Amino acid sequence: MDTEIESEVPDCINMQILRASHYVLKTYDDAYRDLGVRATQMPVVGLISRKGPITIRQIAEEMESERSVMSRKLQVMEKNGWISEDPETTGKEKSFVLADEGKALLERVRPVKHEVQTKILNKLSNDERNLLLNLCTKLKQD
Repeated sequence: MDTEIESEVPDCINMQILRASHYVLKTYDDAYRDLGVRATQMPVVGLISRKGPITIRQIAEEMESERSVMSRKLQVMEKNGWISEDPETTGKEKSFVLADEGKALLERVRPVKHEVQTKILNKLSNDERNLLLNLCTKLKQD
């Protein structure tokens, strides 16, 4: 990196984003602990709820994750009874749907999720909230 540009950058962007991500995940994990679910699991459960039946490949693409990583997460979720294999799956790749326990989990999590989001977003002004959401959208574009 050019030393002139480097001196203008206050801190490593990677480190700053990691710190923010850790704060957000920890805040959600702390709030979800009594519900027996992790912050990283809820977006997957929500995705299956919205788009199921859905294949592992489709979930991995949507979550921008490796298929192997998603496969392990889905095994845990299936073991917990939150999701199940779609009985109408045909072909070599199985699809998942939300199970009754997954629906109940979403109902239990909904108010807690709202509280956490409010707690996090209340640390920001309206302009900062909009900027954060816009930056997240812009950074994930190719």
